[in-house]
Amino acid sequence: MKHMFSIFLYLPMIFLVVSCSSDDGNSSEEGNKNEVQGTIRLSGEETPQLGESLKVGNIEVANATLSGTDKSVILLSENITVVDNEFVYSDDRNGFVIVAADFSAGGSPDVDKTVSMTIVRNGEEFRHACTSPYLSFFTDCGEGFAVDFEGKKVTFENTTVINTEDEAILTLDGTVTWE
Repeated sequence: MKHMFSIFLYLPMIFLVVSCSSDDGNSSEEGNKNEVQGTIRLSGEETPQLGESLKVGNIEVANATLSGTDKSVILLSENITVVDNEFVYSDDRNGFVIVAADFSAGGSPDVDKTVSMTIVRNGEEFRHACTSPYLSFFTDCGEGFAVDFEGKKVTFENTTVINTEDEAILTLDGTVTWE
């Protein structure tokens, strides 16, 4: 089970590092079909490096090719889009990828919800993760984290994620909606 969540943790990092590409004008960019709105407020000791908010600009819903499950929502910064199931970056030195997954309706016998995220600031990566319920790795996301596929909403309310390198806790607050 720990291996499965390691995959979620490292997917955004792998895509940020390996798939860094720029739009050369020759691609048939489909653009994001979902309208997305929302800002996630950050608090914790890493905010001097990460900033105090993440404005979500793009979203992928139930894209199992990118996240490994159709029970996920991928929240992206404005400078990251998805074209032909690949991340496309207009700025690979700054941005974020957040994979929010909800298995409460099936998909995992041990975990109901998980967040895996990579934030890149000035070329430096900060990787964070959480699981609910807590399973002796990462940290517990908390009761205020919810993915509502029918209501087209992801809620972070005092959602805690842990930096996988130095174990610093970051708290997420905000609601992201899509059409």
